[in-house]
Amino acid sequence: MNTLTKLSGLTALSALAALPAWAQEAAETATETATEVVAEVVPVMDKGDVAWMMTSTVLVLFMTLPGLALFYGGLVRTKNMLSILMQTTLVACVMMLVWVIYGYSFSFGGSTSAFWGGTAKLFLSGVTADSMSATFSAGYVIPEYLFIAFQMTFAAITPALIIGAFAERVKFTAVLAFSVLWGTFCYFPMAHMVWDANGLLFQHGAIDFAGGTVVHINAGVAALVGSLVIGKRVGYGKENMAPHSMVMTMIGASMLWVGWFGFNAGS
Repeated sequence: MNTLTKLSGLTALSALAALPAWAQEAAETATETATEVVAEVVPVMDKGDVAWMMTSTVLVLFMTLPGLALFYGGLVRTKNMLSILMQTTLVACVMMLVWVIYGYSFSFGGSTSAFWGGTAKLFLSGVTADSMSATFSAGYVIPEYLFIAFQMTFAAITPALIIGAFAERVKFTAVLAFSVLWGTFCYFPMAHMVWDANGLLFQHGAIDFAGGTVVHINAGVAALVGSLVIGKRVGYGKENMAPHSMVMTMIGASMLWVGWFGFNAGS
């Protein structure tokens, strides 16, 4: 009995002596696990992603200027060539300014609204060189300034797409005014609803990878309505209205084709 008691006491002492070692091992394991979890959660900015997104931004801008300008310019009559080139150029420039002033905020301003992004990022307020934007790849981010620039090229080309529907039939100032108003009340809300995580259509599971809804359906409906409201060209069916340069149109179409690799793959 004494021997059994002694053995029990020695076993208990050994267990007590081993407790600090077990506790240390458990703490080390917990620390390693926590470190692994933190490493998984911390988003990564990959240089390759950044380089490609910069390239894609340039490609989409290339689609507008000079791609779209030449494409439309070749399709109109000679007397309207300069007009359509300037319309495309100025629409892009004005929409870039509008995007920086309030367009980005209205689209991706961080609002919980299902219809617009709010005013928190007017004039790019709160955007710094260190702020990041999420991507479709979980755990990977890109600089917010780069995201702003990429989305800015979309905001610039979309109203420019519409002007082809009423080329040669609208005054220059009216085109600019229409672009700003349409961007404010149609493009920016639609961009928020489809592309922002809090957007109405995004919440319903809409998938718009490269502007099928925000750009093409949106601009296509506006172009159709615009052409119906304005009507036919004066002299349509009586005068020769053949495109003045199909070569120029071909060059512009080729630029649009090349730029599409940035438009789609960048998205």
